[in-house]
Amino acid sequence: MSFYNINYYKMNLIDFFKKIPKTQNDIVIFDIDDTLLRPYENNIPVTPVVDFYNFLIENNYNTAIITARVNTDLNLDYTIKDLNSIGINKYNFLILRPIDNINVYNFKEDARKSIYDKGYNALMSIGDSYWDIGKYGGIGILVLPDN
Repeated sequence: MSFYNINYYKMNLIDFFKKIPKTQNDIVIFDIDDTLLRPYENNIPVTPVVDFYNFLIENNYNTAIITARVNTDLNLDYTIKDLNSIGINKYNFLILRPIDNINVYNFKEDARKSIYDKGYNALMSIGDSYWDIGKYGGIGILVLPDN
């Protein structure tokens, strides 16, 4: 498993994805908080990650968003608004954590497995925590805080 700071490797990831053969079942998995946006900084986008996400959409890759945000109607609406506010409104899966599942690590792995079980091949998982990457997630990319 490889770990990279996406801020440094953003262009290499895009270049990498331009060169690899793509199949219709390939998918890239993203976390939301502190990966696509900074929730404690007025939801500002994490620009390198959002740019990579947009590259994937523009090039017809499948994308999934798996978040530890609790799955309630209010939270789902709030999450969709957060994503829309940074220009993200296309994805194959948006998976929020069930209210009765407190183990984030297991939830994230189970969510990735559910995507795998639907016939998708995860090329990469991108997140800010170790539970955002791992089994059924392809190459793991950790987004490091800006310093």
